[in-house]
Amino acid sequence: MTDSRSDDFTVRVVRSGGFAGLRREWRIRSSEAPDVDWAALVDACPWNEPEPYADARARDRFSWRVEVTGPATSRPRSATLGDARLTGSWRSLVDAVREHAGD
Repeated sequence: MTDSRSDDFTVRVVRSGGFAGLRREWRIRSSEAPDVDWAALVDACPWNEPEPYADARARDRFSWRVEVTGPATSRPRSATLGDARLTGSWRSLVDAVREHAGD
């Protein structure tokens, strides 16, 4: 991925909920960490899979909102995931955003 503005996009992760209802947000522009293949991380996520019904026992767990926007995306993408679904490609994307955004 080049540093050209037309290739740039933003990945935003918002974590909310938990026992105290705390909210945290991380955001990274793809050009801010050119050593990461952001497009591959984003494309690996199953954006079209529906969120399963919430489990009442999970009410004190976190909810994760992942959004991708910018000129390099064909369309904005977003997904809301429960803690149980934050695995595999989702976990890889969220961890990379948190790491490069300073967390």
